[in-house]
Amino acid sequence: MSRLNSTIGAWAALIAGTVFGINSNVVKVANNTGLKTMDLLIYQFGFAIIYFIGRFLIVNKGINTKISYMALVKNPYNWIAGVTTVLTGLLYYSSIQVTDPSIASLGLFQYPWLLFLMGVLINKEQVKSKQILAIILLWMGTLLLIGGTLNHITLPGLLFGFGAGISFATNLFSLQKITDHPFIKVFIFLIATTIALVFCFGYFEELNLFTGEALKFGFITAILGQIASFELLSYAAKNVSSVTMATLTTTELPVAMLLTWFIWGPFPNFVRISGLAIMVISILWLTFEQSRTVS
Repeated sequence: MSRLNSTIGAWAALIAGTVFGINSNVVKVANNTGLKTMDLLIYQFGFAIIYFIGRFLIVNKGINTKISYMALVKNPYNWIAGVTTVLTGLLYYSSIQVTDPSIASLGLFQYPWLLFLMGVLINKEQVKSKQILAIILLWMGTLLLIGGTLNHITLPGLLFGFGAGISFATNLFSLQKITDHPFIKVFIFLIATTIALVFCFGYFEELNLFTGEALKFGFITAILGQIASFELLSYAAKNVSSVTMATLTTTELPVAMLLTWFIWGPFPNFVRISGLAIMVISILWLTFEQSRTVS
């Protein structure tokens, strides 16, 4: 793995976390207009599958792919990536729907530690002392950051968030092991879109699909929550370790928190601002270290 790819991969993971943090607040704004989780899912996966099919046809026009398409079917990680792509969105958006984005992020925020463990236990990745220190700082920052939020936590919101965290960690880990094939992204989103459609059929009478708001927010969340984030994460997964990826994508939480405070308030106290500062410093420090060494 080249040093350049490793550095770009680290930045891709960092930006992906930021995009997720922004998207979580967009989802909450959509909920406040009356849209439900299923309204957003059906549109965002619809737009995503159109994008990835179009991208495949344009990029691979006239190219004879030598790798068998059966390789896509035989690799279980391709299927896991597809299932967890839609499951993460379903659970996380459900959490946001019943609470606010910052609290939903608390449940989701377990994914870095799960991904960290998967990397160490399954991939046998080496953990550096600087990475451990960065993770300890993230823990400290998180505890300070959420201190004033605990009394607002709802059990359903937290449970949905926890489920999203488990699904997201599995998704990020599977992206490291998906088949290197030009059709792979289309294959993953065909699985995810099919599952989303199945879920939506059970809620068809409650859907608000044929409205301008559904189309608008569906398009925005497709760009942020699926297309841009998947492109970034799929690149990062192939170029940085699970440990590094788990740490850098945690930008999702401080970004979600900042936007939540800005949009809905209340203004954070000194303790929570200190927690946010510690998280941001630890993330940027690890990004800087990643740019100096090959992952």
